[in-house]
Amino acid sequence: MSGILCGLLATAAALIIGLWPVSISLESAAVAATILATYLALAFGYWTFLNLNITSLRIRILREILRCPSGISRGDLLERYSSEEFLRHRLARLANARQMICRDGRWRLESPTLLLLARTMAALRVLALPAHARRSEN
Repeated sequence: MSGILCGLLATAAALIIGLWPVSISLESAAVAATILATYLALAFGYWTFLNLNITSLRIRILREILRCPSGISRGDLLERYSSEEFLRHRLARLANARQMICRDGRWRLESPTLLLLARTMAALRVLALPAHARRSEN
């Protein structure tokens, strides 16, 4: 959420700087409103895309509760939705997609595309956050 607010402030600052020499008119106000509305719509879409997995989990839990007319205990929910269960499902999906493979009890990247993506993201992280990269190496 703080990223959305920082982006909104940067967009507003860019608009103010861009419109500063121009006299404030109805047209410039409409352009500014359109740019801000577009930014907020795109930010909301990006935020919801990132939170799809959480939303799908909520819907799945609600369906479980609806199937049990007498209700469901917290212990039963934790048993069904443990982090171990999620990890097992995720690893199975990655193995079925041939992105990862388990050899001798150790998981390794199998997909050359995924490996390239992982290395690219690591390189970008070093370029964007050099202090963080030095800390994580130690």
